[in-house]
Amino acid sequence: MARDLDGTIAERSREMLGLLTLAQLDALGVSRQRRRTLQRTGVLLPAGGCVLRHAAVPESWQQRVLAAVLAAGPDAAASHMTAAVLWRLDGIDRRPVPEVSVPHGRQPRAVPGTVHRCRDLVVADLDRQRPIPRTTPARTICDIAWQLDRPRLEAVLDHAERTALVWRPHLRWRLDALRRRGRAGLPVLAELLDHTDGRPLGDSWLEQEAIRLIAHAGLPVPRAQVTLRRSGGGIARVDLFWDEAALVVELAGHGSHATRRRRQADAERAARLGLRGWQVVEFTYEDVVERPRYVVDMIRCHLDRGSRR
Repeated sequence: MARDLDGTIAERSREMLGLLTLAQLDALGVSRQRRRTLQRTGVLLPAGGCVLRHAAVPESWQQRVLAAVLAAGPDAAASHMTAAVLWRLDGIDRRPVPEVSVPHGRQPRAVPGTVHRCRDLVVADLDRQRPIPRTTPARTICDIAWQLDRPRLEAVLDHAERTALVWRPHLRWRLDALRRRGRAGLPVLAELLDHTDGRPLGDSWLEQEAIRLIAHAGLPVPRAQVTLRRSGGGIARVDLFWDEAALVVELAGHGSHATRRRRQADAERAARLGLRGWQVVEFTYEDVVERPRYVVDMIRCHLDRGSRR
């Protein structure tokens, strides 16, 4: 019987990254005496508060985050920079001390992390469908806005929209509600939303970075991922396109254009697009990241040239 119970404990813990709460052990029928034995023999190890870790499951950062959430109680969720890492928001990969949010008035103890007591945490701010309960991307961005400078915040916003983590109207709705409480950093986020409203979303980080460069330089913002009809039939999908100047900009990432056959296909496509009178300019990843002024100056020159036609 004890062996069967030990197997049940191990199986249940694997469903929760190796963790179990005291309440879950009680529900499984584990007596206090049996629990003490498992702890004394090193099968179950303390993970903070009312949470224990099964020794057979290796430790991980995600496990520590879930332990903090479980220790903080049933209404808790990973939040702030911790949630940003869990959502893999662009440029945020440092794994901090776990941060969790709980409703105001809760006083959880022995939580292995930082606890934020929030008066404005609502059901719409929580995602409980994943192994680690967390704040939604929209709420997470609002919570961390004050910790990011404007370029990083813009990159996070662009990435979240491009990957469909946030829907702009929903983000505005939560932002407006939280701003009324005077939260820091939200005026900058609100201004960014206004400034980028209607800006196209690129199909990749490289395209989005190029669009940001162009917009910040005060140049006309292009359309992204445009389908053009080529001379002699067929169609071509181009990265960035300015209709008035008939200008095509193609962006070559590290992997997508690396082979000789691919470079040959790109050159042929550029030649065919040129037959239609379109200007075709290609920039590399290094151009966009390391030589942004060159990229902006070249686009400006080609736009001026196209406007004089």
